[in-house]
Amino acid sequence: MAKEVMNPNLSTFLVLLQYDIGILVRSWIIRFWFSVTFVAGIVAIVVSSYYADDTSFLLSWALLLYAALGGFVVLVISTSAISVEFPFLGDTLISRGIAPTPYVLAKLFARAIVIFLMFNAIVAPTAFIMQTNAINNDMTVFGITVALLYWSFMLMVLVFLGITFSVVFSNTLVGVVVLAVVWYGGMGGLIFIYAPSWDHFGVLGNLPLVLQGKALFSEIWTILGAGIVGLIALPFAAVKVFNGRDL
Repeated sequence: MAKEVMNPNLSTFLVLLQYDIGILVRSWIIRFWFSVTFVAGIVAIVVSSYYADDTSFLLSWALLLYAALGGFVVLVISTSAISVEFPFLGDTLISRGIAPTPYVLAKLFARAIVIFLMFNAIVAPTAFIMQTNAINNDMTVFGITVALLYWSFMLMVLVFLGITFSVVFSNTLVGVVVLAVVWYGGMGGLIFIYAPSWDHFGVLGNLPLVLQGKALFSEIWTILGAGIVGLIALPFAAVKVFNGRDL
């Protein structure tokens, strides 16, 4: 029986994926943010164990802060993924015989995997420990799971947007600024639309209700469906734009 040979593009993709994940794991910004998130998770558990505030309120604020602060980390490492290599990228791809498509997809999926694991490795255990040990728990397993899915999809879409912007903008700083405007403008718009008031409860919108397991299934599928569409469309857009660039 003839030995099967792996598709060259798939082989290239896997090698680049492994290499890029290794670089990200050794990155100081990834290690710093992981450490900050770990400490914040411990603080959240301690606070929920000694204060009478509803756990849905506490975790909602933790998730909102993660979207704001962690979102900046995500957009920086994704928007800079390709743009910083543009000055020598053309010669590198040609000299090593690397096709553009596996290169872009490896950059994209490496960051998506690292960000997904980094978020869920800390936030998921923190949420369930808070549910178990808190003085005043009002969260459900279903609600926590839905909220984690929301945030995971949101971060993945941000990663994919960052890679797309990294392909579009050769200047990393410009790409970061433009995506930051889009990201934080979008967050502000959602708060403006869904916040019943502008106090520390109102700005959380419906997130506490989601954690309490009271989200409507129609709402859940609409949000997750929009995320899936983004995750499918953005890689195609990034690859198409990259293949059309003069390197």
